[in-house]
Amino acid sequence: MTTSAKHPKIDDTARRWLSVLAGVLMMLCVGSNHAISAWNAQLKVALAYSQAEISLVCSMFSFGAYFSVTPGYIYDHLGAHMSVLLCAVIMGAIYLAMAAGTTAHARWTNAWIVSLLFLVVGQLSNFAVLAALGTNEGLFGERHRGKIMSITAAAFSGGGALFAVLYHRWFEGHIARFFVMLGVMLFLVQLFGWCALCRPARQLTVIGPDRPTEKTRLTSPADVTLEVQTIEAVAVDVYGRRLLTDARFWLLFVIIFINVGAALFIMSNISFIAESLQGSLDHVPTLVALFSVGNCVGRVCAGAVSDHVVHWWPRINMMSVGALIMTAAQVCFLVLPPAYLAIPVTLAGTADGVMFAVFPVLVRELFGLLHFGKNYGTLNIASAIGFPLFFSPISTLLYKHHAVHVDGVEKCFGRVCFSHVFVLMGVLSIVSFLASRRLKAWCYGSVQIE
Repeated sequence: MTTSAKHPKIDDTARRWLSVLAGVLMMLCVGSNHAISAWNAQLKVALAYSQAEISLVCSMFSFGAYFSVTPGYIYDHLGAHMSVLLCAVIMGAIYLAMAAGTTAHARWTNAWIVSLLFLVVGQLSNFAVLAALGTNEGLFGERHRGKIMSITAAAFSGGGALFAVLYHRWFEGHIARFFVMLGVMLFLVQLFGWCALCRPARQLTVIGPDRPTEKTRLTSPADVTLEVQTIEAVAVDVYGRRLLTDARFWLLFVIIFINVGAALFIMSNISFIAESLQGSLDHVPTLVALFSVGNCVGRVCAGAVSDHVVHWWPRINMMSVGALIMTAAQVCFLVLPPAYLAIPVTLAGTADGVMFAVFPVLVRELFGLLHFGKNYGTLNIASAIGFPLFFSPISTLLYKHHAVHVDGVEKCFGRVCFSHVFVLMGVLSIVSFLASRRLKAWCYGSVQIE
């Protein structure tokens, strides 16, 4: 083969890796959502919010980030690149506006308006996630799909740790400057993604019939031949009304609602939990980083282990493991002294990572491939509402009941501030474990996932 014939293949490979790099950087940046506990206490002071008001901001941010149904439909309509461009412009503008508002304490920075702004930021972050996954997951064929997905998911989890450390090291006490940095960085990285994410001139992958041993040869824009092993659909395709009347869906919904909701509650309240136990707030960025590291490890390990043992140990068992880890985290919150707060925080992050590594695959295995996107978005509603609409309102009422005013700011001190919520989350985690065992017996007693 001549040198000129080789160059297109080299250029195409480089373009694909550049697209993956763009996706990883995008996920790393929107993973900054997980660093909210590093700076929400400072935002509370800067804008003189009550605990109920800062909880509203955190809840709306979380709801926006995890309610992926609306962004999914918009993304399908606009496409990856227009969605990323929209994300770059609006997210950058919102963070710059927030920086100006916190500096001048503008009248528009009341809790409801700020909550709505962070709701929009959370919704827009879904565009970056969908684009990073959707444009890259099949670039190197079926054999490497898991690796690309793991790298991308790990980047999202690691974003929380990275931005918590950045805030602590260079922006502590200067939240307006931090928002400026976030706004500029998000704009530039998403703009890079708009340029670098693959724009295939022709369809890169054509999936053949669903037969377990059939192989289909695929052609890239540079005539690179890829080989994909098609996957046999072992479940009847279920969606819409049939999905909502399927008991398996509701068992999964309960498991995700409880465990992801509990994890998001902890992630968003690390600073207030540490403050209530009279621990040093200097350790909060480290705790946020540990949550993200645990989340990253949970995603990578649970995904790898469940793939390796799925032929003799059903994947649903990993959700049982995640529920037990979350239960252990709540017990540790209740019994360990404040000096060991890192242990339950890391466990909660790990449990969240395990859940997110397994439940998307279970959706595909249990309800089929044809309507995976719709089914995943519907089930992900559980992630969106568990924290903001259940755990957060309960916690806010209990916190407010025991709070005192210090320099005009509502604060609570002592284990009583959050202990009732930890008990509730611990009991419900046991319920989710029982739900996972019921789902395992129901599904895998008669159906074996190959």
